[in-house]
Amino acid sequence: MRRLLDFLDDRLGLVNVWRSSMSEKRPPAGIGWLRTIGYAALTVCVIQFLSGVALALHYVPSADLAYDSIRAFEADVPWGGFVRGLHHYGASLFVVLVVAHMIRVFFTGAYKAPREFTWLTGLGLLGVVLAFGFTGYLLPWDQKAFFATKVGTDIAGKAPIVGAAVREALNGGAEVGPPTLTRFYVIHVVLLPLAFVGLLAAHMFLIQRHGVAAPGRPVGDEGTPGEPYFPHHVLKEAIVGIAVAGLLFALAAAAPAPLEALAEPSDTSYQPRPDWYFLAAFELLKWFKGPFETVGTFWLPNLFVVGLVLLPFVDRGPERHWRKRPKTTALGVTTLLALAALTTAGALDEPDNPPTLPYPLGCNHAEKQGYLTLRRLRCTDCHEWTIDGATYGAERFDAPPFEEFLADYGPEEFFEVLDDPEGTLGTEDMPAFDYLSADERQALWRFLVRMRGGK
Repeated sequence: MRRLLDFLDDRLGLVNVWRSSMSEKRPPAGIGWLRTIGYAALTVCVIQFLSGVALALHYVPSADLAYDSIRAFEADVPWGGFVRGLHHYGASLFVVLVVAHMIRVFFTGAYKAPREFTWLTGLGLLGVVLAFGFTGYLLPWDQKAFFATKVGTDIAGKAPIVGAAVREALNGGAEVGPPTLTRFYVIHVVLLPLAFVGLLAAHMFLIQRHGVAAPGRPVGDEGTPGEPYFPHHVLKEAIVGIAVAGLLFALAAAAPAPLEALAEPSDTSYQPRPDWYFLAAFELLKWFKGPFETVGTFWLPNLFVVGLVLLPFVDRGPERHWRKRPKTTALGVTTLLALAALTTAGALDEPDNPPTLPYPLGCNHAEKQGYLTLRRLRCTDCHEWTIDGATYGAERFDAPPFEEFLADYGPEEFFEVLDDPEGTLGTEDMPAFDYLSADERQALWRFLVRMRGGK
């Protein structure tokens, strides 16, 4: 074993790496628990990678099969629902921890010389994490995925000069559709991981090169060396990592990841809402309208990003302690309060989207087309359907529930009702659907029969 270790050390320098990064590394005295947030984020990153690989092995990146592949993964794969819950809640926790890490760096002044590029690579990592979230929530291809992505690409399209080109590049066309899903999948599983690994490697290299900024010390004063990084600070990081992983596992076990109805682009009544970490940007759409729309969709967000990029080059004072930087601290607190207020306002503006009738897993193509036809015709605006104790739709105008309707009618009678509801049912409230093609009628009937449990 000793000869093997000597061989590996001679070729790879493992002992020197261990000594320089662990056993002989002595961070400044006073490093506390707040310096473990970055490691907590890295822990969630590993869980996201593993759960993402498991999902990718079963996911089908096409508009016809993406939604069903997610449902089948949850229903048929052992622990599938739990794994998807890990990935879903992990995305939010990842954002929380990366933002918390950058807030800590901001208020401790750790972005100052010689760590300007450490700050910039951290900003790049935050941007990639948010891009992971944006591209990832389209992949289930449900209502929220479709319409929230449409809002997001429309916002990108508001950018001056290049906006239309950017939106078309993201969409793969004029509107969100099947090409958008393919592009977002490639971005999510190929391009963003490559960018993340590159930025993370640069970030970790810069941390190794410059070390951790001494708490409360001015620029140039790196303080006195504290206890060795291993095992003292590593133990803190391990405790925090285990706690964060435990929290994530508890969330995934307690509540399944949400999945709304299959995306239906013609459902103009759906009120979209993005995930919580984009609510602040979404709320700005309500504040700036008409000719001022680009102020909220482009200029303010990008000025904020430019300010973060320029921060270490503008704030060049020697002091790092937040009490000795009153202007910078006040600006940071004001910005956080503004973001929190916008996010809270967006969260309180809860959309009123009634539950949408689902379809059984395993429907063939014709039955699924019948399901989409039923939704386009808005049949559940008048007819109720109760499935597994849950009621979908609202019975109006004395319209019978679907169960009663199907019990009394065969396909010929059903088609007659579609053509002439007043003459068949004696009602003026139901509109005629005589414009439906023969294929649409057959598909609709086959779906209704499938829901009834027939052949």
